[in-house]
Amino acid sequence: MCSSFALAWLEYAMACPAPGSANQIYSGNERGDSYGARMDTSYKNMLSQGTENIPRLSPEETRSLSLEAPTLLVDIRDPRERERDGCIKGAYPMPRGMTEFWMHESSPYFKSVFKKHEHFVFICAKGWRALLAAKLARELGYTVSILAGGIGAWRDAKLPMVQTDGERFYTLGDIEAMLPHILKRENIARYEGGKVLIGNRKDYPFAKNFVTCHSVEDVAVAIETMVTQGVGPWVAAVYAVAMQSDLSKDKPNMLEDLERAKTRLIKTRPTNTLIRSRLEDVLRVAGKALESGQNPTEAILTRIKSIMDEMYKFYGRRGQYGAKLLEEGDGVLTMCFAETSFILALAMARDAGKILTVYVPETRPYLQGARLTAPSIHEIGIDVKLVTDNMPAALMAQGKIQKYMTAADLITMDGHVVNKIGTFQNAIAAHKHNIPYFAFAWGCDRNKPNRDSVEIEFRDESEIRECRGVATTVDNINALYPAFDITPPNFVSGIITRHGTLSPYTLKNGFEE
Repeated sequence: MCSSFALAWLEYAMACPAPGSANQIYSGNERGDSYGARMDTSYKNMLSQGTENIPRLSPEETRSLSLEAPTLLVDIRDPRERERDGCIKGAYPMPRGMTEFWMHESSPYFKSVFKKHEHFVFICAKGWRALLAAKLARELGYTVSILAGGIGAWRDAKLPMVQTDGERFYTLGDIEAMLPHILKRENIARYEGGKVLIGNRKDYPFAKNFVTCHSVEDVAVAIETMVTQGVGPWVAAVYAVAMQSDLSKDKPNMLEDLERAKTRLIKTRPTNTLIRSRLEDVLRVAGKALESGQNPTEAILTRIKSIMDEMYKFYGRRGQYGAKLLEEGDGVLTMCFAETSFILALAMARDAGKILTVYVPETRPYLQGARLTAPSIHEIGIDVKLVTDNMPAALMAQGKIQKYMTAADLITMDGHVVNKIGTFQNAIAAHKHNIPYFAFAWGCDRNKPNRDSVEIEFRDESEIRECRGVATTVDNINALYPAFDITPPNFVSGIITRHGTLSPYTLKNGFEE
């Protein structure tokens, strides 16, 4: 019994013109012979055979033609490529594998858009896939060209781009320019002159300086004493591994030193498990470099740059999804320092003409809200009001808050959000007042199935008895300082990821970054 797809294919094959006609489609045997022959050739030969006369257009020529009605740009990249790297406005998306079906008039899947234009310019990442698609389209009788160099050449020519939904496309340069001082990548942490420099968030905003670390232990102590937080710990940690690689370069047991460094650095942040995955990533790279006789330090630093480039692209996407959730006149509550995606969401909403007010709890005992969040929001030109940690519910009752947004240090497989202590109580209050709570996150941790698998970091109770070095009570008073709390998924309206705003209940079905 045939499936509906098989029947559709049979109808399509029977409707195809005979070989040798203008719209030639090969028979099964001929296609088999053709594929077999191509397997014996290099990819360069595959790209050159039958494509010699297909015009290669420059980005400027492509842009000029795209403004003319007879021409249609056809983007054959994967949807994730288009989302990640941006698109040319007006380009028609088509999977390369559907070229025969969408462009053959006798196919049950034929798209009428291909009857409305006379000339088609195919676009991919570098131009290779575009050549093959254009070759096939020409065999079907179409007039075709390709964008030489693909979307990369268009971007290098600094021609305008959009996201897949037609919104402005933000380049890495755009994203960096929108960020306040504390969130620019060189100010988080970097490896320079054999030392790891960590942006000192303990002194910010009263001073902009760095803590210089000469050893893995220096970096570990800096992380533990809150010199950095948010993404800062894992960024500092991977640079610490690069430093240790240099320090151990003449030792036969270098990988053992790197493993010891990893173990020490993981202990600095037991709740935030992203630090573990990043460290394991760069250690794998170092191991492969040693096996192939390459410099492991250079390999680690190259990998860190790659991770950071990708990370900032993802920040931009999460920022755009977050900005869509914000409406004109919204009062937005946050907690602690929600970092780059949240700040970008505010900046992008402002770019779209939305006027916002952000309410920032001070975040005792380290005052991250007062020292990091509020100054960063003020720096990018958005109205910000600093409040104490015990005010959010009252502000909600007064109608001042319309959205609650935070970061997430960790999300379990079943949708529990782990974040700075105080997040949960605000989520309860928001739920009571019908205010949606959204958390920005890279995804869920597949090693944390539920809340019982989460290790909550308890910090030194002496930190509760003081504020910025000033005692707030007597020393013999006992105190308790869990650094994080856990918000159940029923209090979470959505998780803002690079793939969109997803339900905490189904996040596990989505993706891994």
